[in-house]
Amino acid sequence: MTWDWTYWLWTSGTFTASATFALDPTQNYVVTGYLTQTNGGDYAHVYIAMVCTISGDQQLCGVRDDGGDGSLNIVEALPSGASSVTINLKTTGGNHRAEGVIWQL
Repeated sequence: MTWDWTYWLWTSGTFTASATFALDPTQNYVVTGYLTQTNGGDYAHVYIAMVCTISGDQQLCGVRDDGGDGSLNIVEALPSGASSVTINLKTTGGNHRAEGVIWQL
């Protein structure tokens, strides 16, 4: 397992920060993300917002606006054929930071 991407997202106030990463659809990936700073505010959540996959000659993208199961961190294997992933940090008030790694298996 080797890292493919490392990311840092930070916000101040009520905001959503976002980062999108291109992936090799012939490889398998695991996405991790953790809140590394929370200072004030009511809410902070890092999650996978969208995954795009290649299926034949089509690129299919699935949006996850709600952030999933309510977990504040990410540890998730992406579906085979993933061509990109978008990660969001959504906050309400305060100062927050999230960071993580996208691992290639």
